[in-house]
Amino acid sequence: MINKTEILAPAGNMENLVAAVYSGANAVYLGVQSFNARASAANFSFEELKKAVGFCHARNVKVNVTLNTILYDRELEEFKETVKQVAACGVDAIIAQDLASAKIIKEVAPTIDLHGSTQMAVHNLAGAMLLKEMGYSRVILARELSLRDVEYITKNCGIETEIFIHGALCMSLSGQCYASAFLGGRSGNRGRCAGTCRLPMSARGNAEDNHLSLKDLCAMEMLPAIEKMGVKCVKIEGRLRTPEYVAAAVDNARKAVAGQPFDKQLLADAFSRSGFTNGFLENKLDKTAFGVRTKEDSAKTKETLPKLRALYRREGQYVPVSFKFSMSENESTLTISDGTNTFSQRIAADVQDTEKDFSVSLRTALEKLGGTPFYLENLEYDLLWGKYIPLSAINAARRSLADILLAQRETVLPHQVKEYEIPSVKHRFTTPELVARFENIDQIPMDYCHMFKYITIPVEYVDEIPDALKNKAVLELSRDIFGKEDKILQQVLRAKQNGFTRFCVQNIGHIPLVEGCEIFSSFTLNISNSLAASEYARLGVKNITVSPEITLDQIGRITADVKTTVIGYGHIPVMLVKACPMHNVKTCAECNGKGFLTDRKGMKLPLLCHGKISGYREIFNPVPLYIGDKQNEINADFVSLNFTVENKSTVENVIRKFTQGQPFGDDFTRGLYYKASL
Repeated sequence: MINKTEILAPAGNMENLVAAVYSGANAVYLGVQSFNARASAANFSFEELKKAVGFCHARNVKVNVTLNTILYDRELEEFKETVKQVAACGVDAIIAQDLASAKIIKEVAPTIDLHGSTQMAVHNLAGAMLLKEMGYSRVILARELSLRDVEYITKNCGIETEIFIHGALCMSLSGQCYASAFLGGRSGNRGRCAGTCRLPMSARGNAEDNHLSLKDLCAMEMLPAIEKMGVKCVKIEGRLRTPEYVAAAVDNARKAVAGQPFDKQLLADAFSRSGFTNGFLENKLDKTAFGVRTKEDSAKTKETLPKLRALYRREGQYVPVSFKFSMSENESTLTISDGTNTFSQRIAADVQDTEKDFSVSLRTALEKLGGTPFYLENLEYDLLWGKYIPLSAINAARRSLADILLAQRETVLPHQVKEYEIPSVKHRFTTPELVARFENIDQIPMDYCHMFKYITIPVEYVDEIPDALKNKAVLELSRDIFGKEDKILQQVLRAKQNGFTRFCVQNIGHIPLVEGCEIFSSFTLNISNSLAASEYARLGVKNITVSPEITLDQIGRITADVKTTVIGYGHIPVMLVKACPMHNVKTCAECNGKGFLTDRKGMKLPLLCHGKISGYREIFNPVPLYIGDKQNEINADFVSLNFTVENKSTVENVIRKFTQGQPFGDDFTRGLYYKASL
């Protein structure tokens, strides 16, 4: 059975890959030993990858390789060599997040399809269309989109779309989570997520709560509708899960896409966190979207394992073949074809007399393709009337030809690669100017504004910006674009009509919305190397805020061809969330838009809700980042003081300390500036 919508399955190792293929997956995604967002999975050596590609291609299954982490400058040459090795294995596509990755892939191996990772946080039409312009063939949309948004983007973007339909949900928008990095030194953007959202975190101060843990997604019943939308690929999350889980998810997805009954209870038994949620796709998010893995859940999975293993015990037959049989008196011929490859074998057997219709026995013998990926789609024959040859000879020829065809189909066809020289970098040697970013107008201390070259403020406050600040103003677009692209375009138009020309983008999908303006970027673009900085500059971004997940030394080596900004102070937003953790204890009507989450160590993480303005929430690091007393170690064009949860008095105090180079005092962090995240 061939589905219009591709079912993409996770393969953390070879056993999971076999389970996915035997269960009917159309494609698998997997990682090699480096540069993938699941570093803790077993992953594949290049030798194993080549075998996996041969195994999959023989069975009409595509192989997508994840090279979707952010990169450091020192890794670019190694990444280039990795792309060459992956190309030699004949894979179908590479999934990438970093624009440096995309540039290298297109230069080195242009015949490999390039897929935009969900880590890019693409959740608007403009973002998807920009990826198309950049040479991507597919965009993996953010998991937080509603079906309505998925349909709108899919029908208008001009490239393939892929969405998640089963498996674990991150609490934060993918690519926008810095919790693991700042709370544990292990970057999710580098494939080392520590699962911070699964740890105890309470909206009411109770150490037993898990108010950041979402239930798994299960959207099987939506698959017929998703297929009608034109979504090219539906994806199952789970490279760290078991082969039993993979088989259950693929088998049921295959049935659901075909409009056949599927077993949702079996999926829950395979793995769930006290049930499932479709909250994002349905745009209905409340406390029922949250859940944890209980002892009862684990016990049910253990009990169900034998039933799950039966799903991939035998090879599924999904590759159609044709047979042609020609009979003669002394030597007959059997030919097999898959439409591309054709092989024939002579059968040395004398014909014998029969009163039965040999065509019936012939078909029965040639249908016996169990144990292979093949099934008989078409049979042609030229028989002698009243004659037959022994079926043992037919069976032997069938087995031999199936083996020959399978071996041919397993032959790996490598992609041709081109040489590409990583651009040399011109280093900067400069003392940074001071800039600031404010969450709202009320925080701005006018008496201190003369100290700042630029002042960034959310675009929603455009009508409230004092005239004295207009020549310094950079208007920041909302991090959340879900269904709000037209609104943001109107905000930009109004701002431009009022004379504002500088905008700060926080998502790659913002860039087309401010084309022709002076474009600054937030740290949320995750720019961590010189090539990515240059690629964003090519898109029009002239002033980038460098990722706070790299060291000051690495930041100082970012190419001087692009203006750079370093965050010198601020509570880093460690999560951008659409599902509000406060819903576990109160309704929106009962909330003032501010709160705290308490972790297992008693630390309080501030939460800001942008519900009245945009509809998303940010969770902040409990202590601020501060390097005011280390300014002589900053080699960038600008250093920014980012104010979010502070009142005006605190803002003034921080400005004084920073400008005077004073130590911060207690309860602050240097972040990752002196110890790069893993």
